[in-house]
Amino acid sequence: MMEIIVYITCGLVVGSILFSFLNKKNGGEDSSVLSTQLSELSRRFTVLEEAAKNMGSMQSSIDTTFKSFQNMLDDKQERGAFSEVELEKLLRDRLPSNYLKFQETLSNGKRVDCLIDFGDANSRIGIDSKFVLDNFKLFKSSENEEEIKKYKKLFEEDVMKNVKKISGDYIISGETAPHAIMFVRSESVYRSIQDSENDLMGKAREKNVLIVSPSYLWGLLNTLRVFLKDTEMNKKAQMIIKEIGLIGKDVGRLAERTADIEKRFNLVAEQFRNVKVSADKIKSRSEKIQKLDGDDPNDDEKIPTFKDDDDPDPDDDPPAAARIAG
Repeated sequence: MMEIIVYITCGLVVGSILFSFLNKKNGGEDSSVLSTQLSELSRRFTVLEEAAKNMGSMQSSIDTTFKSFQNMLDDKQERGAFSEVELEKLLRDRLPSNYLKFQETLSNGKRVDCLIDFGDANSRIGIDSKFVLDNFKLFKSSENEEEIKKYKKLFEEDVMKNVKKISGDYIISGETAPHAIMFVRSESVYRSIQDSENDLMGKAREKNVLIVSPSYLWGLLNTLRVFLKDTEMNKKAQMIIKEIGLIGKDVGRLAERTADIEKRFNLVAEQFRNVKVSADKIKSRSEKIQKLDGDDPNDDEKIPTFKDDDDPDPDDDPPAAARIAG
């Protein structure tokens, strides 16, 4: 950028000399035209100078950002934190938060980056991020065959070391699922693991660990998301079926209780009818007794004979006439 500014400056100097020369030669007749052109050239130079300064600032900012990013990649702790943030972002974007438990501490005291919890012990899947970059960078930057083999071997050992750690720390019988997930933040690192002649993916599966990249995990989480939706729908359907069954039982009990009430009501109605029959008989006999009060007690022939002219009542006492005769 500074070279461009130097070239422009030289051009202005040459232009100034040329302007002075022509002005003397032509007696100043074209001086106004040349002056205008040089002023325009100077203005454009000023604009270019400002643009160069801005580009210099931008370049400085880019260099600073790149240097910070490079420092982060060189620092294992910062690199791990960056990977964990990416993992959390992916998980939160694809799964409901009630299924996610970040930085969960297990019964063995080990803390996993995230525990995907589907409700019971056998469906609690641990997922941990690993950024195996140091020997990978040396493996990829090496130029001779011997160094390539050396750092490739070290890189693959790093991968399997992390696989064994995840298998040992985050798979607990009766507490977690019988498998766990290892998240590799870099797609290029993941491809190297996948393309390894030593079958790193197969060896990880033998340890019940699934190695995933961001794109692989994204697809896996989408599948889980669909599964969860289906599961929720099935749960709701089962709840509806269960409630319908309970409603059916309640309706049956209601019918039984209604029938029982109807029986009791009919019994009460029958009792009311019996009470009415008895009341009518009492009334009739009372009227007959009142008639006896007006007759001559010595005139036996005038003593009327009582008859039960009402409906028979099996529970009645003997007629009043029978009691008097007795």
